[in-house]
Amino acid sequence: MRTRQLLVVAGTAWLAVAGVAGAGTPRLKARLFGVPEISAERVRTQLAPAVTSGAPVPGIMQGPQFFPQSVASGDPHPDSVVLWTRIADPDAVGHDTPVRVIVTQDQFFAHLVLNQVFMAKAAYDNCLKIRVAGLAPRTTYYYFFVYYKNGVIYLSHLGRTKTAPAATDTTPVRFAYFSCQDYEGRFYNTYAKLLLDHGDDLDFVAFIGDYIYETAGDPSSQTPIPGRAIDFADKTGAIQLGSPDNPYYAASSLANYRQLYQTYRSDPMLQRLHESFPMVATWDDHEYSNDCHGAVATYFDKRKDESDPVRRRHAEQAFFEYMPISAGLGSDGALAIDDSILYPNATIYQDFRFGANLDLMLTDYRSYRSDVLIPENAFPGAVVLDKATIQAILGAPGYAAIQSGLDPYFPIDSSPVVQPAAVAILTQLYQASNPFLDAAGAAAAAEQAASGNVSATYLNALFTGAGFPAPFDAGALASMDRGLSYLLLGKLNLYDSQGSRYVVAKDSFDLLSGYLWAATQGADEDVYGATQEAWIKDTLSHSNAAWKVYASSVSMTPMVLDFLNPQIAALLPPGFPDAYKARLLVDAEEWDGFPHRRAELISFLQGIPGSVIVSGDIHASFVSDHGNGLYEFTGAAVSSQTLVQEVSVIVQASSALSQVPGIDQLVAVIGQILQVSSLDPEVSSAEIVNDWPDSHGCVVVSADSDAFTATYYHIDSSQVAENHYADPSALNTLFTTTTFKVQGGVLQEVGP
Repeated sequence: MRTRQLLVVAGTAWLAVAGVAGAGTPRLKARLFGVPEISAERVRTQLAPAVTSGAPVPGIMQGPQFFPQSVASGDPHPDSVVLWTRIADPDAVGHDTPVRVIVTQDQFFAHLVLNQVFMAKAAYDNCLKIRVAGLAPRTTYYYFFVYYKNGVIYLSHLGRTKTAPAATDTTPVRFAYFSCQDYEGRFYNTYAKLLLDHGDDLDFVAFIGDYIYETAGDPSSQTPIPGRAIDFADKTGAIQLGSPDNPYYAASSLANYRQLYQTYRSDPMLQRLHESFPMVATWDDHEYSNDCHGAVATYFDKRKDESDPVRRRHAEQAFFEYMPISAGLGSDGALAIDDSILYPNATIYQDFRFGANLDLMLTDYRSYRSDVLIPENAFPGAVVLDKATIQAILGAPGYAAIQSGLDPYFPIDSSPVVQPAAVAILTQLYQASNPFLDAAGAAAAAEQAASGNVSATYLNALFTGAGFPAPFDAGALASMDRGLSYLLLGKLNLYDSQGSRYVVAKDSFDLLSGYLWAATQGADEDVYGATQEAWIKDTLSHSNAAWKVYASSVSMTPMVLDFLNPQIAALLPPGFPDAYKARLLVDAEEWDGFPHRRAELISFLQGIPGSVIVSGDIHASFVSDHGNGLYEFTGAAVSSQTLVQEVSVIVQASSALSQVPGIDQLVAVIGQILQVSSLDPEVSSAEIVNDWPDSHGCVVVSADSDAFTATYYHIDSSQVAENHYADPSALNTLFTTTTFKVQGGVLQEVGP
């Protein structure tokens, strides 16, 4: 049926809710839907006792089987909130199903705010999401959903939500924020501890990215166990990854993404979190695809085109269906999802005002961002900056100062001997490296690579690796001009994330990124898109809240491993490769890969009194000082593989590093290395004050008129595979807390 907006009187409030054309009264609506009316008196005397205490009432039953993802609320404003549930009835698959929503301001349901039937539509996986408006500010509401079948009333779990305070309310605001909650083989002990300590004193919670992970069974990061695994029902609609003998899958179809949300939300602690607090949320990459930008994925490192707008829209639709946020709602306050609000039209960034003390901005790092500066398929031997270009950037003295560290290059087109041989070797290498290339495609790629200025260092290694003599001796190398090749940036293979998205040589990257920033007038570092960036600056400039909290789904903290630092060099084990004795960017896919845009934004934030950054994604916790009174609080992953574990995976995949005796001990102190590296202003634009690189957890924030307090909750990574949900004593023993306060522009640690 065609929907329209219907204003109904509920208690003393006017509520803008989704209605049904022609259904002008609750009685007529009930008849149309085939469900009985439920009077306010019956709600108070029968349904409320049943849902709050489980009291047995004839004809009324608890119905978790029909509400398998329980209930949730989100996007609290002073006068509205979003409510969510999903109906799953095996006898009604593919059909719209009527659901009654009951809301009250008191725990006894004596004064109803809403008692109305809505349709959970099959088109949206029978998710029901509505905006309830006309509410009172800074007020707690209780709600539940009712499903009627075969004469029996089935009840959802009870939910509790809370509206935001009015803009002039000076009451302190408290919230917790999270990121990165992988499901497979991992438990959400962080939520169990949070609910134990803050079961009723948070105003809301914030999820700032990676609510789901799009892969199932990824051997590099996921370890499925019985009862904690995902097996896509629609494998034909998924992307097969891994090897033919040992495949795993990434979501692609709408059914795939819906299954992920259904499974993640089956977790009892995640359900309790949603039942207890309203949530605000933004996405990062895994809600769609790892390391994505726009609709582009990165599984195959540019061996083939991975732009897939249809897949992106599937991911966004499931996110809009399942997340209890305003995105996905139509003007009538009910779900209305079509291509007009999906990629490339989706807009998810928004800010939330919580009284006089807090303005929270949720940004979108993924939808509009440009690609990384070093393509995964960049030819390692390609010279991206030649001698003339570097001299134009640095001047002749500047070039002379760094010349010895640059790469000798050779104009390969001038050699009728070297070029054909290089093409022949590269053709075989491209065929071996890329199963998506046929013989002609491999030859074309080889011919393109073996043209122009090519690193002589790379050519020598290419020839000797193929069993041929090196074409250039020491004398020839010494006579050549020198420039910046992708090889010097850390790009060792034809197709590789190393030297592209990860483990990038910082000094070389600084030279390249500075050139590209000037040459493209900043277009190569377009992170947010012009519209979002203007919104960010306008919102921050005009906010009069005591604290303007800028939430970035990825950490803005520089993560540099300065193996040239004498303190750090002393830690290197014997046999540590010379090629890695440099300053390395751990992750150029995050803000370290867009340094000039970050510097612009940091400078802007430093000029806004009361600005604070909160962030996630990197699977480690940091407290960082960006200077001029601007601090960043990066929270740990709820359950996903920690930074120490991720670096260990990179190390073990490297033939050069994995064989070094003692390399594991070096990886274990990566947090200390990052922190020491950050203390040199020539190396890092921000100081890491504290770090926890191998823990899971979250951050609880309190914002009042003159102080911003952040309490870090941490549990060791070894505990993520253990279920401590029903063991409060273990939770209290295993978790540690550390609290920091920003007051008067000064950061101080104030205790556990």
